[in-house]
Parts: sequence; C-alpha cells; structure tokens
Amino acid sequence: MMIDGRNVPSGSTVEADLCIVGAGAAGISLALEFANRAGVTVALVESGGREWDERTQQLSKAEVKGQPYFPVIETHLRVLGGTTLAYGGICTELTPLDFEERPWVPESGWPLRKDALEPYTERANELLGVDYGNDEESVWERTAATTWESVLVSRPPLRFGKKYAPDLDRARNVTTYLHSTVTNLELHPDGGHISGAAVKCIGGNSYRIVAKHYVLAGGGIEVPRLLLASNDVAKAGIANEHDHVGRYFQEHLRAVDRYKISRHTKPLTDQIVGASGKLRFSRITLTEETLRKEQMLNYLANLTFGFAGQDSPQWKAVFRIVVASKPPWNVKPYSPTITGGLNKVRWEDVKTALTRPDKSIASVLGAGFRPRFLRRWVEVGSSIEQVPRRENRVALVPEKDELGMPLIDLHWSLDDLEKRTYYRGRELVLTELDRHFPGLSAQRMNEPEQWPDHIIGTWHHMGTTRMSDDPKRGVVDADTKVHGVDNLFIASSSVFPTSGATAPTKSIVILALRLGEHLSRLLGK
Repeated sequence: MMIDGRNVPSGSTVEADLCIVGAGAAGISLALEFANRAGVTVALVESGGREWDERTQQLSKAEVKGQPYFPVIETHLRVLGGTTLAYGGICTELTPLDFEERPWVPESGWPLRKDALEPYTERANELLGVDYGNDEESVWERTAATTWESVLVSRPPLRFGKKYAPDLDRARNVTTYLHSTVTNLELHPDGGHISGAAVKCIGGNSYRIVAKHYVLAGGGIEVPRLLLASNDVAKAGIANEHDHVGRYFQEHLRAVDRYKISRHTKPLTDQIVGASGKLRFSRITLTEETLRKEQMLNYLANLTFGFAGQDSPQWKAVFRIVVASKPPWNVKPYSPTITGGLNKVRWEDVKTALTRPDKSIASVLGAGFRPRFLRRWVEVGSSIEQVPRRENRVALVPEKDELGMPLIDLHWSLDDLEKRTYYRGRELVLTELDRHFPGLSAQRMNEPEQWPDHIIGTWHHMGTTRMSDDPKRGVVDADTKVHGVDNLFIASSSVFPTSGATAPTKSIVILALRLGEHLSRLLGK
C-alpha cells in the first residue's frame, strides 16, 4: 500500500524487516522482489510523491565547481520512479572490459566480473520493458576497430512510478511512504550497525523507521549526501573513515559533431538502418582490441539524423511548444525556464513558428516521421567514459535545505585521457563512415570548439560510494554492503568503480536484483 508520509503521526516509529530509501529504478525493482512474500515486511521511502512538484525538488539544490555542468537540481528527480520520469529508454549493459583492472585507467577494476551479473539480466529486461523488436541490425560488417551495436531499448521509455505504482499499492507486505525524506541514519554508538532512519516531511511532521536491514537506493549524489550528513557518531560521516564517500564522481561525457549529407554521401540515409526505424539513432562502439591497443577509455558514438528546418529558430520554437504541452517532459524541474511553465506555451514561440511555416512544418515532419528525403546532416554524438578521480566529488556545505539537510557542492573536472579518448574515438568512427561514404568527415558543419568547452554530461551520476573488497579503497563490498556496518547496503550507480560509456539504468537494476537475492538469504526468506 501507499501512504502519504505527511499523515504519519509525528514522533511515531515504523517497523519493518527491510527499509529501502529511494523509489527510483533500483528501489522499486528491489521492493518488487519482496512484494507479497510471506514473512518479510518492506518500507519503501520516497522523498517525492506520485507526481513531480517544485517544492520537493528544491531539496536537490546544489552548486557546481570546476567544469560547467547542468544545474544539479535538474539532473535527478524527486518523485515516485525517480529519474526514470525523464529516462531515454536505453537498456544496454556494461561490457566485460569495464569490470577489469586496466593498467592505463587509474582506479579501475571491479571486485566482481560481468558474468556474476548474467543471472539477473532476464528479470531486469522484464522490469525495464525491453523491446526486442528494434531494427538495429547493421548491414555493415564489424571492422578491426569498430562494431555496429544492436541496442536494446524500452520503447516507449518505461516510467517506473507510473508502471509499478499499482503493484506497490497492492503488495500486502510493502508500504511505500511518499513525501518522506530520510535525513539521518542513526548509527549505533559502536559504529557497526544502523539502529534507525530519521524521516522528515515538508509540512513539519517527522518519524522513524526501524528495520533489520537498510538499503540506500538514491542516486550518485543523494546517497553520499545522506552518508556524510549522518555524522552524529562518525564525525566524518558513515563509512567515511578513509575519505572515500562522495569521491570519484563520474559522468558520461558527451559531445556532438555535425556533418552535412551531400550528393556524394546521400546513400548514408539508406544504409544507417536503426536511425530510420524504432530507434532514433544507430550506435558504433570501439572493439575491445582497439581499446586495449590504443589504451583508451570506453567510447561509443550514436549517429542521429538532422532534418530540413531543424537548423532554424522555428524548430527551436516548435520544440519548446511541444515540451510545454507534452508530459512527462513538461513536468521536469526546468520546464519553467525553457517553456512558459507547466502546460503553458510562450506566445513569442508561436509567433516565431508562424513567421516561416515552411521551416516549422518541415522540422516537425522530420522529428515525427524522419523521412529520408528531408535528411540534411548526421550527428555523431560521442559518449566518453570518465576517469575515476578523487578530486571529483560530492561535498557538504553549511547551507541547509528546508528539512535541515546540508546542501552540497559538486566538484567536477576533466582529464587528459578523456580528451584523447574523445578525439581518437571520433577519428575512428569517422574513418569507418568515410570507408562507406568517402568525404563525409570533410563536411563538418559546426566549428570544432576548444576542449573542453563543448563537453556536457548526461545526468548519469556514478562512483561516489565505490565498490571494492578493500575498505581502504572503497565504500561497499562486492555484495554492496557498506564496509564496517553490518546492516547497511547500497543499490545505486554510486557503487560503480568505473562507469563504461553507456547508460547505467539496466546495470543499476541488475545490481539491485542481485542485492535482493543476497538480502533474501540474510532474512531467511
């Protein structure tokens, strides 16, 4: 069942066998594994409600230092289902090489191999609603340097909150507490056991949850924030004896390069198969042999077509009009800044669209139907793995949010290996494209910018409670149990020692399912 935490009597105590903090992809997947299981009670705690609201989102305010980044408040959502509300639907996994210790990648290596996660892949695909019918089959053969990857997707992107709210509501043994933010983990004086979780609600009431085991299932920013803020007993924060909590923050670096489709390269529009079907892109990855030989980070490129009219002010105006009127995009926290607000269209955008209706119509036809005759360029969207560096971190600041939780600074910077991986990876992809369409790489449309001005992130927060068998090198072990605390676990991309180059959602769900099996054994269920 679901309960609005604001209606829980202030000062009361809730008891459960398992307390899961955060109801995004990981938290909901884990809770569903125990749904209707006899002898186990679950408290699933979510800071937001069933619908996104701005006041709750303000709890995620933060500052960024170093490389320019999105406003952090935009990059993870406080709502049932978490950031799957804005999820793009990619269901790919980390590669076997991502789990290895690579001598050329500092701090690389997981304490488990990829095959340890294989038993949970099928169940993860079910939860994510994987569409096996996409048409990413390539007509081109694998080369020594690159390969065309078949990409599993959830189409349309599955919103965990919308999809699984009925299942959570019906589960007799799972209680989902909405509008409830865990602000402190009560560490036993001996430092080795969590004795309770303090919950506060916007509106004033507060209560406690006492459980046998606790799982932090927030993202790579909120998980370390809670550990660092829970400093009543451990002054540096829980599990932070070696100063690892919040460090090694990683993102997937992204850069977009655009190349004009000319008379000589027009066959490109017929032979990139995936970008004309259910997916809006085709994907080229680098082979393991290439990554080893070149000593690169992981890299991939998504190829996307641009259409007539989409290089105009009319397209930008039409895009904003659509965003302003189409859920869930119009309920993201940034909707007031790129549109007229929730379900509000800016009159100036309407006027711009009407000044050149030919461009507006062409751009809409391209976006909606992607006809080949309107294709004008191809975008090479590079996704680059980031080096795990101690300097990149989540750190607390004295300022507090409405519930009294310290806000954070996000320290983010880039590395020379990331720069070399981007330029060399793009070069190898263009070589492959030129092999089929000579001269494409010479048709660059956007001017190359100086590194790292054109680099952005992808809302993938990883690495801030990294996994290692050695407590001196990480925060959790291979079972994602927090070192030194016998009943605290983490289900989040925050445990990734390295991030690979692809979207983390499926790997997050797989790790949550693996943790569910481990907790079942501990609970004897």
